[in-house]
Amino acid sequence: MAPSPGDNTQEGSRLAALGYSQELSRRLHIWHVVGLSLADVSPTMAVLFLTAGVFFIGGTFALGANLILAVVVMLIALCLAELATMYPIAGGMYSLVRNVLPGPISWVTMFNYLLQGIVIPASIALGVATFLQDLVPALDAISTPLLALISLVAATAIALTRVEVGAWVTIIMVVVELVVLGIVTVAAFANPNQSLTEVVFQPVVLQDGTLTAITFGIILATLAPAFNVINGYDATLGFSEELIGGERAIAKAVVIAAFLASLFILVPLIAAVVAAPDLKAFFNAPAPIVYSVEQAMGRGAGMIVDFGASIALFNANVALLMYFGRGVYTTGRDGIWPAPVNRALARLNRFRVPEIGILALSIPAAVLIYVTALDFLIIFAGTMIAAVYFCIGLAAFWSRISQRDEPRPYRMPLWPLPPIVVVGFTGVALATQGRVYLIAELILAAIAVALWALSKIWSRGGMPDEHPAEEEAQPKGRV
Repeated sequence: MAPSPGDNTQEGSRLAALGYSQELSRRLHIWHVVGLSLADVSPTMAVLFLTAGVFFIGGTFALGANLILAVVVMLIALCLAELATMYPIAGGMYSLVRNVLPGPISWVTMFNYLLQGIVIPASIALGVATFLQDLVPALDAISTPLLALISLVAATAIALTRVEVGAWVTIIMVVVELVVLGIVTVAAFANPNQSLTEVVFQPVVLQDGTLTAITFGIILATLAPAFNVINGYDATLGFSEELIGGERAIAKAVVIAAFLASLFILVPLIAAVVAAPDLKAFFNAPAPIVYSVEQAMGRGAGMIVDFGASIALFNANVALLMYFGRGVYTTGRDGIWPAPVNRALARLNRFRVPEIGILALSIPAAVLIYVTALDFLIIFAGTMIAAVYFCIGLAAFWSRISQRDEPRPYRMPLWPLPPIVVVGFTGVALATQGRVYLIAELILAAIAVALWALSKIWSRGGMPDEHPAEEEAQPKGRV
């Protein structure tokens, strides 16, 4: 298929060299893509609610854990930046692993990657419904699952329009979200009750009603849940084929997104801990940061939190569906499923958006809204995230060894430190997950490998380890 009038042939040269035609339209600038990824990161939700489990396990070491995580995030971003400039494909992290590591590992990565695009939107839709009902009591007349479904349908509708429409919607809501988060941060810093030096360098945890110094075991246990707090900056990769500016623009976008995500989460997080008037009450609160906000801002805090959370969650759902929908679309172009499925997934609608790919996520997510096992799946999503980043670290390391002749528009600094740290950190995060989640991950990996083997039967060559451009059978979307 010929590129649209807005496409730039030079910008898509690497894509063409990999054997893909330019079907998605290049309409996005770096700031569009960064805005989309920040919507996926959802700093307001990360600060107000995702940190609750980290504080419960690690006490005030939650700050130290997230400071460590911020460094690891930047190293992950460097790995993503190098690989994404080599393989500027809309499949995101799935495409990066597929082009470097063996077929079974790429299928395991794909399953861990794409299942997040079903589980997380379902949980987010329920969160939107809950906060809207708190904000507008009249909405209690509508059941929470039904209101969640309405929210999911609205997010899907936006995701199915022109990519720049979705980008503008998310950017506007990111600005609103950051204004709310800024109000919270200023209020917290204006009411300090704890010493910043003490909470960072002398961390304590609440055990049996007493504040005690943390141990090395607590440090290790805190890293895994902290890994889920600063996450989503990889969404920049899903828009690689729609980004104007060439391959190096992709590297710039993912590094900027990772830095801003860390900044917008760490600053208000530190402020809220410093503002906590009572650490025992802080740790015992269902949402510790919300407790600090309420103490600092008084009666108006509840409405601000509900408004900010509703905006942040809905915004995240739009970005998530746009991002993961492009990943599903790419699997169809790569021809990894039975032929009829590939043709459906690789189809674009009149807005040049992967409609079936997005619906393949939102429809199962709508079903999950009504499934009681969703709580388990939400926690398991953290395990899936760690597994994907583990594979990214492996791919970033192995690429330099096995693909020395491949063009690298961007080369990460400090190699091999970034991939080694990423593999080590995510390995620890995986090893410290609960037993039930590790078993679930092994089952998921076994299913992925079994389907990889079956793909050799239902497709011509299945999902080969070789370079995509070397395949004899070119599915839809390849040159």
